[in-house]
Amino acid sequence: MTPTGKANATAINAHNAHCILLNLKLFPLPRAGRGIVRMKDNPFSRLAGAPQQNYPWTTSDELLYMSDSLSFDRIADKFDATRSYPDETWSAVIEAIAGALDKEKRILEAGVGTGRFAGPLQAKGFNVVGVDISARMLEKAREKKVENLFEADLRALPFRDHVFAQTISIHVLHLIKGWKCALAEIARVATDSFVSVGFMKEESPAEEIRRLYDEACKQLGFAVQHQGVRERDLPELLPPDSEKLIVTLERPVDVQKLIEDYESRTYSQEWSVPDDIHAQAIQAMREACEGVETVMGKERIVLLVWDMKRIRKFSKGEEPYRT
Repeated sequence: MTPTGKANATAINAHNAHCILLNLKLFPLPRAGRGIVRMKDNPFSRLAGAPQQNYPWTTSDELLYMSDSLSFDRIADKFDATRSYPDETWSAVIEAIAGALDKEKRILEAGVGTGRFAGPLQAKGFNVVGVDISARMLEKAREKKVENLFEADLRALPFRDHVFAQTISIHVLHLIKGWKCALAEIARVATDSFVSVGFMKEESPAEEIRRLYDEACKQLGFAVQHQGVRERDLPELLPPDSEKLIVTLERPVDVQKLIEDYESRTYSQEWSVPDDIHAQAIQAMREACEGVETVMGKERIVLLVWDMKRIRKFSKGEEPYRT
């Protein structure tokens, strides 16, 4: 983040101040100039009422931007456009998430991004607080009028224990090398349930094209991989307490647009690929798909819910992986 960006993120805008009920008391929630609250301004914080020097992890921004948690700053401007779904499908996803939440309780969205989930849920009357490591993604959320935004790393959440009842986290854990640490933090600040959505890619011509990139990189000596675990893979490690199919979606995929998205490194697993290998992998995709305009893609979208007590045990290694 630039020095100007940091200054903007910490500037308090008194005109945007409002209140949130916290532990049966009303605390003013400062709103940063860009609608983002930093740790030191956070009324939920474990620091509330305590001298900051007793908590050294809050004295340096670098601890909030650890190099092995990926920030989406670089693609914030095109993130929504490259992760879009038909309106009917997206409405079904939001309704499914809403059905797993309680309007009477405070909810954390861990990895709120551009507010794709928090925004519609807040519009439905849910008390959602969002946190994300990416200032630019949070700015996009603010432009959509999403409220209650905090900028922080999920492995060092700036909230007191048990402040939230439920947590939503979608398309986030695969970005975090210490993803079990993030789960432990989520389990520390929330009490009831962990809600996610798995976007399960099915075998299809579109998926075959996506695999071309990984296979080309592998042949060139570089293994493409995520830093953490994808939410769609988490059930293999810890079976959810509830799993519900939202929709099965089949739709055409523009092949050349897909390749262009890969070429511009739209997807996080590409960001660590060396430039020369990346260029050769893109060329391999273009050669394999020459003359192909559209193919069909297929995925199942599934609502996943875990009891937070099980998430807490799992993050501490107390509940074994599935074999």
